[in-house]
Amino acid sequence: MHELEVHQVELELQNEELRATRVQLEEGLKRYTELFDFAPIGYVTLGSRRNIGELNHSAAELLGQGRSQLTGVSFHRFVAEADLLRLDVALSRAERAGVQQHVEIALRNGKHVALSVAALDGERTLLALEDISERVANEERLTETRAALQMADRRKNEFLAMLSHELRNPLAPLRNCIFLLSHEEKRDGGSQHTLEIMERQVAHMARLIDDLLDVTRIGRGKIQLQKERMDLTELVARHVADARVTFDASRILLESQLSEEPIWVDADAARLTQVLSNVLGNAEKFTPPGGHVCASLTRKGTTAELCIRDTGAGITSEVLEHVFEPFAQAPQTIDRARGGLGLGLSMVKGLMELHGGTVSITSAGRGFGTEVTLRLPIATPDQLQPRAADWQLQGKTRRRVLVIEDNEDAADTLSHALTVVGHEVQVAYDGSSGLECARLFNPEVVLCDIGLPGMDGYQVARKFREDVSLRGAFLVALTGYARPEDLQQALAAGFNEHVAKPPSIERLSDMLAHAPVPC
Repeated sequence: MHELEVHQVELELQNEELRATRVQLEEGLKRYTELFDFAPIGYVTLGSRRNIGELNHSAAELLGQGRSQLTGVSFHRFVAEADLLRLDVALSRAERAGVQQHVEIALRNGKHVALSVAALDGERTLLALEDISERVANEERLTETRAALQMADRRKNEFLAMLSHELRNPLAPLRNCIFLLSHEEKRDGGSQHTLEIMERQVAHMARLIDDLLDVTRIGRGKIQLQKERMDLTELVARHVADARVTFDASRILLESQLSEEPIWVDADAARLTQVLSNVLGNAEKFTPPGGHVCASLTRKGTTAELCIRDTGAGITSEVLEHVFEPFAQAPQTIDRARGGLGLGLSMVKGLMELHGGTVSITSAGRGFGTEVTLRLPIATPDQLQPRAADWQLQGKTRRRVLVIEDNEDAADTLSHALTVVGHEVQVAYDGSSGLECARLFNPEVVLCDIGLPGMDGYQVARKFREDVSLRGAFLVALTGYARPEDLQQALAAGFNEHVAKPPSIERLSDMLAHAPVPC
């Protein structure tokens, strides 16, 4: 009996352990069920035929039906048709390779989920579904916003190009009139002063237009430099000499300290002149009468360094941080006596960087002047090989010039101005008339507008190049369309040069004097 009692006690102990183990298992299963059922991420098990076995509340909510309605239903019924192939690929890879797969798919109810796929055994596959609908919606809105901004940017650039064209057109006859009036012999001091004011204001307006467009072009990488080997010392000396008249009128002393030796650089002369005009223009604008501006050019190793120092208004540290940003300006008085668009230094920075150079500005603060330092790489010693010329410069400078321009004011004043400086000029107001006139007049140089009625300037240029009797003429596109792509289109059409309105008569005269004619 004693042994029997011991055995009975042992059985009771084992039963107690089994009951405790069962309780633990039941509690663990309960916790697992709770975790599975109420997890924030949806879980779905698929059987061998890809039908839904078990799923939790989050998964049912994502699929848009009750749990009892979903059991045994094919999961594919809830996936957007466009993403069914992606789902099948992920399922096949997970089942074959046993490696977890991740894919994003859209559901038929419009929701988007990030799907993780893992093979449980040979019969079942576990899917984890995370709702990413909000993120996808945000990305779509961002894409739409980006597209809208790109469209707005494109429309802005198109508007600026058209604005440039429309503003340049009236400037051309104004500049021509100023030239004609300035060459009249009988003129009193008052009218001479009036002419000088008109000339300064027209030049200022033309520069504002150029700055506005160039900042946009630089930002979009639309400017292409026309580099050539040049002496930077000579360029700076010439520009300082030209600017001295303006500085003298403002009672500001402009001095230069330039290298005695040439400093050769590979650069676009027109763009460097634009840079110098802006920097010296700012120095003159912000330096009071009685002030001093000095331009010094030195060689520093392999770098040419041009410093322009003034004793003017100076720049505060707060403004210095943003001085190269478009439209950035120091605080202005209500009269905007030192106005402008705030584009000049942004344009200067962009042009210097295109040349492989830099620009920096320092100032001790308000009232302590400013120093602008421009640095350019010095050209390598090898010499540029001159290109073979298809044309031969002739000694004469009097030219037969045909002006084709539908703006009669611009055409007539340009014709008059060119006649004054010694050229023989005829005018046509449209492309067809221009071609007829050319066959009788046989011009050496043709100044042709692009935006002509009927036959535009590009078509006119092509007609000239196709006609054996006219193809030798030197064609100049004289137009308000002055973007780099406009230049390329003009050259492709057969023009030799592209000149933006309003050109100075001096520049046109120089071009005409050196325009090559056929051998």
